[in-house]
Amino acid sequence: MRLTWPVGRTLVAILVCSAGFAQTAAKPAPSGSLKAVLASARARVWKSDVRAAGRLTIVAGNGTRTNNSLALASHSFPDGLRTMITVTTPDRKRERYLLTQNESGHTTIEALRTGEKTPERLSPEHWGEGVAGTLFYPEDFADGQFFWAKQTVLAPAKYGARECFVLKSEPGPGQPTSYSSVTTWMDQKTGAPVYVEAVPKNGGPAKQFVFYDLEQIGGLWLSRQVEAKLEGKPGSTILLIDHGSPHAHLTRKDFNLTAVDSASEAGR
Repeated sequence: MRLTWPVGRTLVAILVCSAGFAQTAAKPAPSGSLKAVLASARARVWKSDVRAAGRLTIVAGNGTRTNNSLALASHSFPDGLRTMITVTTPDRKRERYLLTQNESGHTTIEALRTGEKTPERLSPEHWGEGVAGTLFYPEDFADGQFFWAKQTVLAPAKYGARECFVLKSEPGPGQPTSYSSVTTWMDQKTGAPVYVEAVPKNGGPAKQFVFYDLEQIGGLWLSRQVEAKLEGKPGSTILLIDHGSPHAHLTRKDFNLTAVDSASEAGR
C-alpha cells in the first residue's frame, strides 16, 4: 500500500509512501518467517525521515496526461509517524494532507484544500477518495497495513525477475481503512516492496501498485516511481520523485498543515 523512500505503500515505497513515497533498510529480512518479514516492513516505517518533490500524473485511457506537482515529508517521532502530502493541480488548486500514525498503527488523516482555513479531520469513509482526482488515496501515503490485526505470510513468489516474500495484511475491528486487505511483494534480497495489491471494501476492482527504478541510496533501497492502476481498467496514476532526501532531519514545525513551508513550495 502505501514512494520507495521511506513513506507509505506508495510513498513509502517510493521515497515514501507510502507511505508510504517507504524507507527500506539495505539489510534484507533474514528469513521468510512472519516475524522477520513484519519486522523488516515495520522498520521501514519507524525509520522515516524524508523530504521529496515530484509529480503525481494522471494517465487517461487514451494516453492524455495531467501533471500535478507533489511535495511530501515524513518523519518518525517518539510519539508516532507524521506524513504530509501537498498536491498542486495545473490550475493552482492545492490539497494538503497530514497523516498521523501511532506506534500501534492507528492512523488519523487531516485535509486542507484551497479556499479553506481550517483543516478537516477525514472520517474513514472519505479515505477512499482520490487525491486531486488520482488513484492515490490519502491513506496510500502511510503504511498502516503492517500494523493491522491479521498478518499472513503467503508462499514465496516471483514478481518479474525478483524472488519475493509475500505478506497479506487484513484490518481488525477499530482499524479504519478503505481496504479489506493489502498484499505486499517484498524483494528477498533487499526487503524493498516491488508490488502491492489492495482490495477495496466496496467490492470494486483491486488497486495495483508497481514500483520501478529500485536503487540503493545512502544505505537505503529506494524506488523513484510508483504506478497505481485498477485491475482490468484503462489508465493509471504515476507518482514520480524528481528530487529529495532520505535523511532530511525534519522537525515538528515541518508538519504544520496551515503553513506554506518549503516542502509545499518545492512541489510547485
